[in-house]
Amino acid sequence: MELKLANKSYHQYLSKFFGQSDIRQHYQIIIQLSRFGGRMTQKMLCRNLNIERSNMVPIIDTLQNNGYVTREMNNKDRRGKLVLLTEKGNKILESLETTFQHFEANIIQGLTWQEMYNCIRVLKVINMNLGDILSEDKLDLTTAM
Repeated sequence: MELKLANKSYHQYLSKFFGQSDIRQHYQIIIQLSRFGGRMTQKMLCRNLNIERSNMVPIIDTLQNNGYVTREMNNKDRRGKLVLLTEKGNKILESLETTFQHFEANIIQGLTWQEMYNCIRVLKVINMNLGDILSEDKLDLTTAM
């Protein structure tokens, strides 16, 4: 329940920050691209953000139509496309980084670095375990009820 409430508060914060921005739902793509030097394959974006390819294509289309990214042929794999940050994408990234630094500075007040480390570690383990359950089809809801 606490995780659900924290997630809700986080999304309310993001909604307040983004307002009517045209990247509000797709900021993760821009952040991910920045971590890889402003260019990644669509396949790598899908894998890193756990987004299905069929869902990623319209997201990248939207970001491209709004001028945040471009696509170009991947010389290493002609079937794939590279997604690149544009100048406009880099400008919005600066704003995103400032906002997230402010956010992080405020949410960790009252926590020691050990508590923060343990929280992140626990969330990573939970995420991995959930991923394992989903990928291995271990979840059988008929026997859980």
